[in-house]
Amino acid sequence: MTSAVARPGGLHGPSPGGSSWLRALPAECTVTLALVVVLTVLVIVPLVAVMLAGLNDADGLSLRHLLTTLGRTKVIVNTVIVGAGSTVLAVAIGGTLAIVLIRINTPGRQLLEPLMSLPLYITPLLTAIAWSWLGSPRGGLINKFGREILGIADRLINLHSAAGVVLVTALAYVPLPFLLIGSALRGMDPSLEDSARVHGASPLQAFRRVTVPLILPAALGSGLLVFVQAVGMFSVPVVLGMPSDFYVATTEIYRLLDNYPPRVAQAAAWGLVLLAVTAALIALQGLILNRRSFITITGKAFRPRLVRLGRVRYALAALAWLYIALAVLLPVATLLWAASISFLTVDVHLMGFSLRHFNYVLFQYPKTYLAMQNSLLLGIATATLVCALGLAISWVVLRTRSRARLYLDQVSMSLLSTPAMVFALGLLWVYVGFRLLPLYGTLWILLVAYVTHYLPFGVRAATGALRQLHPELEDAARVTGASWLKMMRYVTFPLTRPTLTAVWTLLFILSMQEVSSSILLYSSRSIVLSVVVFDLWEVGNTNGLAALSVLQLAVTFIAILVLIRARHREVVS
Repeated sequence: MTSAVARPGGLHGPSPGGSSWLRALPAECTVTLALVVVLTVLVIVPLVAVMLAGLNDADGLSLRHLLTTLGRTKVIVNTVIVGAGSTVLAVAIGGTLAIVLIRINTPGRQLLEPLMSLPLYITPLLTAIAWSWLGSPRGGLINKFGREILGIADRLINLHSAAGVVLVTALAYVPLPFLLIGSALRGMDPSLEDSARVHGASPLQAFRRVTVPLILPAALGSGLLVFVQAVGMFSVPVVLGMPSDFYVATTEIYRLLDNYPPRVAQAAAWGLVLLAVTAALIALQGLILNRRSFITITGKAFRPRLVRLGRVRYALAALAWLYIALAVLLPVATLLWAASISFLTVDVHLMGFSLRHFNYVLFQYPKTYLAMQNSLLLGIATATLVCALGLAISWVVLRTRSRARLYLDQVSMSLLSTPAMVFALGLLWVYVGFRLLPLYGTLWILLVAYVTHYLPFGVRAATGALRQLHPELEDAARVTGASWLKMMRYVTFPLTRPTLTAVWTLLFILSMQEVSSSILLYSSRSIVLSVVVFDLWEVGNTNGLAALSVLQLAVTFIAILVLIRARHREVVS
């Protein structure tokens, strides 16, 4: 096969030794160099800033702030409780549901399986607020129902606690282990379990000794991802934890920066602690996985086999529906109900159904349209830039032999192990007072934060799409005289467009909902929808908050429907 670089002039162009070859060769090098510079500025500089800021005080470099931070053992313990508890619960639920819906003949599994990803499209802030209204120890609707309707004096539930933070955080992140463990289960050869059965193992023993060890990488990978997201979670601890004086690292960072003057160095010390914890976990994961082989896919063809169960499969289906109800249906129904009544009460006669709260947030509340405009712009720009950068980085990593491939791959994925609020602290430290590049206080700094935070999604999606695309197709374009840019435009992008369209929609939705970094970087001119929702929650405007949340969810589900329709058209055509 002719190399794409060897003959860029085409079949009728000059020979490889001509000047055209010399002019064409630097195209890939230029792209690689540009990506190295961009990723260094986007990722490395803010992370280094967090490390330095965590050791900085007015007199220079010092360990004072870091030692003070480590002395707040209660906050550190709370953070570990939320991270570990949410991880164990999310992996247990997600892994169980993956087995129930992928390996067992569960009724309705074709409908339930796609529904499992819905919690990813609902921001944890809205879920936490809805569950706060439901499970507050005094005014929660569940406790009101118990007192006023059932006559139960004691409270039925209290989600304003450590247990509430762990539970709601786990509900939000169950889709991550479900998707990763489910993918591992689909790729496992069922003959491995058959071999164990032939040698006398019971079904339970075969599952415990064969299936569970082989899905261990997916379980550990998803667990690490959930842990990083959980310890970096801001919205759930601030809504359910702070009212009961349950502080974690992220709410402590927010408290330090919400003071006047803001204590940035102390906040950065907390960021440094979170970075150290996540880095240690990544090293531990690698140590565990490198000790043994987990190969399950070979050249032999196979088809995953369903386990046939009796009536118990209906109980398993009910378990899956219970998760959907707790993570999606009940919170969304609560928000819609709160947006349509005058008072949060269990007395139907006092509710007063109306649409006046939608009228308030649409036509009277001054921040709505500015926040909506900013969120839409950031969503579109973030999704587009992440897809473009992800495709370019993946192409360099997979299609070239550049020495920068490993750097680009590792740096682009490093944000998976970095909490969003920690990275926002780095941006805050870098760009506040940086007059040569005045990004702070504008939409640009939010765009930088969003693009960098979601870059791993674009890189991994583009990598998967490019692995399915044979290099000969691109080589053919280069041989016929196409430049690198034309090759990407007319060959690579059209063939990877279905995958990029799906990830673009996901990134648009996630950007519209992002709150952890937005709460630190926004200004009055760059306010976004998630921050407006948080502001309404802080001032106690319950009904207006619910109405705006419903509108935000409507935009999300419209985007999902557009994606589904677009993919259906591509399949039909």
